[in-house]
Amino acid sequence: MSRSSGFSSGFDALLRQDTLQEYLRRLDARAVLDYYGARNCTEQAGGDGTTEIVHSCLLDQVEPHHSNGDEHPSAACNIDKRAYVCYALGWGGSLFRLIQKLENKESLSETLGTVGQFLTGATQDSSTMLAELDKLFNPTLHSQIDLPAYSTKVLDGWSRPHPYWAVRGINAEAIEKLRLGYDEREGRIVFPHFVNGTLVGWQKRAIPGESKDEHPKYRNSSGFPKSETLYNLDIARRYPRVCVVESPMSVAHAMSLGIPNVVATFGAKISDLQIAQLADFERVYVWFDRDGAGLTGERKLVEGLHKRTEVYVVTPDRGKDMGDANLDGIALKLHDAVPASLRLGQYDAWRGHGR
Repeated sequence: MSRSSGFSSGFDALLRQDTLQEYLRRLDARAVLDYYGARNCTEQAGGDGTTEIVHSCLLDQVEPHHSNGDEHPSAACNIDKRAYVCYALGWGGSLFRLIQKLENKESLSETLGTVGQFLTGATQDSSTMLAELDKLFNPTLHSQIDLPAYSTKVLDGWSRPHPYWAVRGINAEAIEKLRLGYDEREGRIVFPHFVNGTLVGWQKRAIPGESKDEHPKYRNSSGFPKSETLYNLDIARRYPRVCVVESPMSVAHAMSLGIPNVVATFGAKISDLQIAQLADFERVYVWFDRDGAGLTGERKLVEGLHKRTEVYVVTPDRGKDMGDANLDGIALKLHDAVPASLRLGQYDAWRGHGR
């Protein structure tokens, strides 16, 4: 990536951030609290001259974490900054992110119908405003702006070890580096997700035969920025090359084998923003599952990246991914990976005959 293109994308991101903040200022914070039924409200002055409303936590509706319904309020909304925090959960973010969590949506763009009713002071018609917000919220169009944030203290309750890590070949070093955990209450292992050093959410994976509910296999924290980020990018970006896989489990397995530059897309569905983040590497290896969804995701990655960086594609074994391979097997797969130029012409033929 050239210095000029990096400056351009960074400048564009600042402009989008400024536009997003302008819309955030138009959000009626009191109306948001009323709409979601905030209780036990007390208005008080913030330390910087702003106004805060302390109240019983709204997040308890979607992420129960209070035994008494938070009758002794531990949440606050800053009316002037349009920011929300729950001190008990350790979560903080803008009211846009709060609405996303309360509506249990995977992306901000899915909240437009709800957000629109809280916007005030419009200088343009509502349809134009929502169209512009859609561009800001859409993970295929905007940069990483307004991500949620959790205190790492939330991970303390999941710090117990579990035998399933050893079953999957995950060692203590990988557990420590990735801050992996185990939620005893749900019977699931936990993959915390960090972006630029900030905890932005987590995925909990079912343990066969143990989890209270094994479906879905992966369960995300509400408002999880799935399409806007890549798992383990903070560590992987220290290296010039990267391998991209579907699941965090494969990343943890690779880390245990001494391969730190592997990232995951949280599934086979790929966004343009994830592609843009991968384009910063000088070489990308794509290792997706050998099924219909995996082929679709692989194709989107290859077609989106091959003109922007060097791309090689691993030929996966049916029913297996990187998490099932030993170190020699991974080395062989990467060695035998084919250049994107050879893969591009094969997709239509494969789709017609099955892979």
